[in-house]
Amino acid sequence: MSQQRFQTYGTTPSPRADELRTVVGSARRAQRHGLDGLLAFHNLGNLDPWAVASTILHHTESVTPLVALAPHAMPPFTAAKLIHTLTRLHGRRVDVNLITGAAGAELEQLGETLSHDERYDRLIEYGVVLRALLSTGGPVNHSGRFYNYRALRTNSALEEHLRPRFFAAGSSPAARLTVRAVADVAITHPEPVDRFATSFVEPDIGIGIRIGLLARETDAEAWRVATARHPYDRRAELTTAMRVRSGSDWSRRLATLAAAEETYDEVYWTGAYRTDKGAMPLLVGSYDRVADYLDRYLVLGVRTILLGGLDTDDDFRHAAVVLDDLRTRRAGVIGL
Repeated sequence: MSQQRFQTYGTTPSPRADELRTVVGSARRAQRHGLDGLLAFHNLGNLDPWAVASTILHHTESVTPLVALAPHAMPPFTAAKLIHTLTRLHGRRVDVNLITGAAGAELEQLGETLSHDERYDRLIEYGVVLRALLSTGGPVNHSGRFYNYRALRTNSALEEHLRPRFFAAGSSPAARLTVRAVADVAITHPEPVDRFATSFVEPDIGIGIRIGLLARETDAEAWRVATARHPYDRRAELTTAMRVRSGSDWSRRLATLAAAEETYDEVYWTGAYRTDKGAMPLLVGSYDRVADYLDRYLVLGVRTILLGGLDTDDDFRHAAVVLDDLRTRRAGVIGL
């Protein structure tokens, strides 16, 4: 059993109505149930993630915003100023999730012509510049393929304990190279735990997983809820089959898993993905079964859990039972 602590982030919902109440409610529930942070998505269909981050900071005392940050959305000096400003105004850290953008249609709208690996090359360079702007009080000089700055002064340096943790999303070799170069944590949708141990886990990479938890008092109750929320849909299943050819490495991996089996290890479920109702696997079962399985990821070295699908008070409450169990296990081992 692992002796290190883990951190848990939720995901801010993407409301289409009553936006402020929804975001504030999610932030307050995250704090009440002991989550460390909340991811704010970036895409053209969602609220601006920096405004969402500001709302999270304003309405909570301890929840850290995790802002999805894409190089095609803003230059690194603008990101540095936003991070610095929010941190100074609230006296709290703002984390960043470096992304390349996986939605082909959106990238096409933006005139993005770089290949998959070239977008990660740019992401590395972006991260190098951003880290420099947040850590040095002097001018920053950078000459690269994508960015060139001469004696750039943004006055955005932060004390070390207030600097963001850098996450990088993806599971491809290019994504892992990005983590080694500029990030602290690699975020991916995990495969079933034994397969994940051989396909993704490496000793020199900080590991985070994005996953959903659907736990109840009994296995039977959990599965009733899961199948009611995500009933079989033949059309969606055909869409999933097409994703085997996706340009996204983790989408291809999940699509391949979902096409082969619906359930692995009696708890790892691809049903939400197969019905096009979720972009991640779910762990389904009793509180103990889900906690036991999630603990196996922690034993492999996972230190960050990014949860999706926490939309209601009940969602947070049931997930908190599992997370509190895991925290108790960690505390017991650390205290030995």
